[in-house]
Amino acid sequence: MAEIRLAVDVDSGDFGAEAMVRGVIAARLASPVPFTAYLCGDGARVERVLGELGGGFDRSEFTVEHCPDAIAEEDKRSTVWKNKKGSSIVRCVALQKEGLADASVSAGDTGILIGSALFILGRAEGMPRPALAAFIPTPKRPVLIMDVGANINCRAEQLAGFARLGCGYVARVRGKERPKAALLNVGTEPHKGPPAVREAAELLKGFENYIGFIEGNKVFSGEADVVVCDGFIGNVLLKTCESFYALTSDFLADSPDTHKRLAQKIDALNPENYGAVPFLGINGTVLKAHGGSSITSIRNAVLTALKAAETRN
Repeated sequence: MAEIRLAVDVDSGDFGAEAMVRGVIAARLASPVPFTAYLCGDGARVERVLGELGGGFDRSEFTVEHCPDAIAEEDKRSTVWKNKKGSSIVRCVALQKEGLADASVSAGDTGILIGSALFILGRAEGMPRPALAAFIPTPKRPVLIMDVGANINCRAEQLAGFARLGCGYVARVRGKERPKAALLNVGTEPHKGPPAVREAAELLKGFENYIGFIEGNKVFSGEADVVVCDGFIGNVLLKTCESFYALTSDFLADSPDTHKRLAQKIDALNPENYGAVPFLGINGTVLKAHGGSSITSIRNAVLTALKAAETRN
């Protein structure tokens, strides 16, 4: 496979360009897969950060992509991709459209990023709406949750599309034959749940991978490979899982050996370790990192992006 080219929005994130650039460089030094990166942001600031970091990395592997446009609070999220083409978040996606990058990573605004991905790269054939997907661990296998924040309110056809899309993704990245998909609901009976969920179940009746409704207490059972819900519920579920990881540290502070063993089992819940989650259902590879990403988080976000680019190609 040819060397992977990444575009990274280094003007995003709560800790500024220095943390973002350091994270990208850390990923390059750690990655067994060679890659080059476009660092999208304020050119002078990025050059200054690179200069302050000194040696220890190959400067020729990093291209500074100057992005002069700043996004203001009053800018309409749905049209930033069109009106602020020179912003770092839009530019890192546009580089894929221009054939210069294989994947894009941003810790910026989710709405702006998904709008940019959707309108610049286009949606995948047959997909009514892209979705954010994230794996969580179970005793049997990792389970893919989607959507985890891109679509707060979903129609039935969107939920049905997420089930098909998620199964395709699990089959591709995990080599799983015929992954099982379930709709997250308040019960397993056909008459339970909101209209969109019940209608989605009707739309999925002919889908051989669909196994029915699943309740929240069964998400971690591993019965389903893909659990489908709207972005509001999925985001709450994901962040609750992440907070559980932090909670174990507090509860087991006096038992370091026990905490270490448990942390190894639930390591996938630590947001620093996966760094970013992908948008599925677009004609490209775009990953969303936490706004509060540390250097370690960005390092791992870039490594996750490399894996996503590899499996797509």
